[in-house]
Amino acid sequence: MAVNGVGSGLDVASLVQQLVSAERGPADARLDRTDRRLKAEISALGTLRSAFSSLKSAAATLASRESSLARKATVPEGSGFVATAGTSAALGRYQVEVRTLASAHKLTSAAHASADAAVGTGRLTIVSGGTTIEVDVDPGANSLSSIRDAINAKAAGKGVSATLVRADDGHHLVLTATETGTSNALRITASGGDGGLAALAYDPPAASTMVSRDATDALIRIDGMDRTSASNTITDALAGVTLTLTKAEPGTVRELSIGSDTAAQKNAAKNFVNAFNASVASIATHTAYNTSTGVAAALNGDAMVRGVSRDMRELVSSNVSDLKAAGITINKDGTLKLDEAAFDAAIAKDPQLAARLFGSEPSSLAKRIEAMFDTVLASDGALTARSEGLDRRTRTLTKERADLDLRMKAVETRYRAQFTALDTLMTRLNSSMTFLQQQLGL
Repeated sequence: MAVNGVGSGLDVASLVQQLVSAERGPADARLDRTDRRLKAEISALGTLRSAFSSLKSAAATLASRESSLARKATVPEGSGFVATAGTSAALGRYQVEVRTLASAHKLTSAAHASADAAVGTGRLTIVSGGTTIEVDVDPGANSLSSIRDAINAKAAGKGVSATLVRADDGHHLVLTATETGTSNALRITASGGDGGLAALAYDPPAASTMVSRDATDALIRIDGMDRTSASNTITDALAGVTLTLTKAEPGTVRELSIGSDTAAQKNAAKNFVNAFNASVASIATHTAYNTSTGVAAALNGDAMVRGVSRDMRELVSSNVSDLKAAGITINKDGTLKLDEAAFDAAIAKDPQLAARLFGSEPSSLAKRIEAMFDTVLASDGALTARSEGLDRRTRTLTKERADLDLRMKAVETRYRAQFTALDTLMTRLNSSMTFLQQQLGL
């Protein structure tokens, strides 16, 4: 516990504190300056990493097939089909005629007096395409409605669905294949029981009381060539193109056009330009020097950042002609500017321009920028190495502060011991002086 000198009247605690503070001050100031500089550099590198990561991601998206080879399918309004095109679709025009739609097989039973009318017992085996279900009908659960429920429970939405329709002549059990096309037509056989389920059997060419609305296949004609399908969604008639048939128009030919989707390409290009400009701005901010105040930004003069900035400029400069042709110009400060109207016109005129600039080939601008920042941001890249260096310096700074604390404790202990000894000495001198004064009668 610190106390004032009892004999000397010296304020030992205050003196020690002042001397320790004076000795510690220069070291603290140096460490504080280093701490501020390290924090500023760490923050700046974090901002650059974020900007570079966004640019790498934007370049990767731009170079992806989904962007560089984006396709758009166009059909006249009111056509009997709609179309979508993937990146593997070839550019071109096709004459398409929807002759028939695919439909599902439907079977309707004879009329029954009520939904509770007993039909029979035994087993129904229902086949549709590759799906087979077996439904056991027991006494007490053999009414029309019970059979409907048993079929739906067993099928669970696959192969067949059962409903009841109440018509003027009575109640009918209606069975519908869940999949369209002739290959999914229903076949029903009855076995066992009391034989009553035979009324629901349908197994051509055997006779049946079930009324059939036969399944049909879709039929389209593309450039004079026929293509049938069990489904109204056709994915393999044209590579990369999905046709969804909605209406049969026999004799009516519609034109399907597959072109480049400039909207998708333009959106990816806009995101790339914005990310590139954000990286340029971030570099400029963190390497700036204010001539008025003489203050330099945290990464002013940093060789690693200068190298990244130089590589970015060289990459875009090497493609300046194609960029200009695509409506992208380079500003004096190194940022890019996208003219959207010029971009649309250029891609429409030369679809391969997008592939040269933004394609998935290693030689495209987008892929080279992606590869460049792959290297910069890699776990063994320049940015990571720089961050690890700052982390080491931060740990060193923490140790220096701890060492300083230990040294100052030792200094404080030494000063306190010296002043305590001085106080003790002065106490003795004061005591001797008092004794002499008393002896001399002073």
